[in-house]
Amino acid sequence: MDMIRILQFLVLAFGLKELFNAMEYHKQKKKKWVIASLCMGIFACACAIISITGIL
Repeated sequence: MDMIRILQFLVLAFGLKELFNAMEYHKQKKKKWVIASLCMGIFACACAIISITGIL
């Protein structure tokens, strides 16, 4: 695998981890952290998927 492909999957893993962090923050009733984690996770996953599929 080349370096770009590794970075794409690394960003996807980071995005998924942030989405799971958002669920944990939700359980702890930390609304601001939930919103921040959701935004970061969705953005990272979207960027990784767009990059992996080569849409842009």
